[in-house]
Amino acid sequence: MKPPSRLRAVVCGVTFGQTYLNGLASLPDQFELAGIVARGSAFAQACARRYGVPLYTAVEHLPPDIDMACVVVRSGVVGGAGTLLALSLLERGIHVIQEQPLHHDELSAILRTSRKNRCQYRLNGFYPDVEQVARFIQASRFILGRRRAIFLDAACSIHVLYPLIDIIAHVLGSLRPWSFAALPVAKADAGPFTCIAGRIGGVPLTLRVQNQLDPRDPDNNIHLFHQISLGTEGGTLNLADSHGQLLWHPRMHLLRRNDGVIDLSAEHQPLTLPVSSIIGPPAVPSYHEVFNHGWTEAVARCLLRFRDAIIAGVQDARSQQSMLSAARAWGDLGAQLGPPEEVMPPEASPLAAESIAAQVREPLA
Repeated sequence: MKPPSRLRAVVCGVTFGQTYLNGLASLPDQFELAGIVARGSAFAQACARRYGVPLYTAVEHLPPDIDMACVVVRSGVVGGAGTLLALSLLERGIHVIQEQPLHHDELSAILRTSRKNRCQYRLNGFYPDVEQVARFIQASRFILGRRRAIFLDAACSIHVLYPLIDIIAHVLGSLRPWSFAALPVAKADAGPFTCIAGRIGGVPLTLRVQNQLDPRDPDNNIHLFHQISLGTEGGTLNLADSHGQLLWHPRMHLLRRNDGVIDLSAEHQPLTLPVSSIIGPPAVPSYHEVFNHGWTEAVARCLLRFRDAIIAGVQDARSQQSMLSAARAWGDLGAQLGPPEEVMPPEASPLAAESIAAQVREPLA
């Protein structure tokens, strides 16, 4: 049985599913968008009209010639039907790529079903394919091939905690061994972040998680996406944001004279290195550019790898174990964090950098 070089695909879900629709549309030689699976809202109907494809309200209504599905619906662990959708699709012999996160037990059941039906399945952490994160991973692997890791310091919102685990797995090559412990803080002094200490991949870890959700608008009130610092014997690589600048800070190294005195005026090659350097392009995108271009390109990278796996027709045991490890580590972290705090902050519009810069004076001479 084929599969054809141009795969017929459906997208389940039209919220973040818009990114997958854009990703498929950007690869017309590799994929044919064959439909949208959604509950039938006015917006879902508008998406179907926009892309000129049928709207299906149930997996049972899909035609028999669908090759793959992108399940972009919340999974059971976060109160959605994504896991049931994925299982139903796999039982019909349709390959599935599913958006994170997923509970370890849900993932185990899905992998068993995919193997039984000889289907490919991938849980997509998404952010490792975002351009700046991918650059951070690539630079980290280069550095770790030459210098030993000393620490990882990271911060993120609860919305993107699973992708953080996935990013770290790509950086270190393995998440094991790991251990996590929430640091005790008086509730009155807690602020928006819960602090976690431990190890991951054997590397000391400090982590701050904004473990908060606004029940009125759960996709907003995010203080940050990912901020990650990888400390090594050669310096520290800092990702300012999932879509922001990547900075390298070489370690300061001072020489002592024979009498033990440090001479700050001495010529020493390591001291000629810049205190920090931007790795990659200095410019950063707007949120509009991220949503409509950066995320489209990230999904396209993942879709192309998935297509290659479908055509190869080989189960990747190593990839499956990596997915299971990430899901287990995410679950262990969640157990330390506890349920998200419900918050209802007053609405506040973002502040533009230009308004701040206009008020910053040059240092006095």
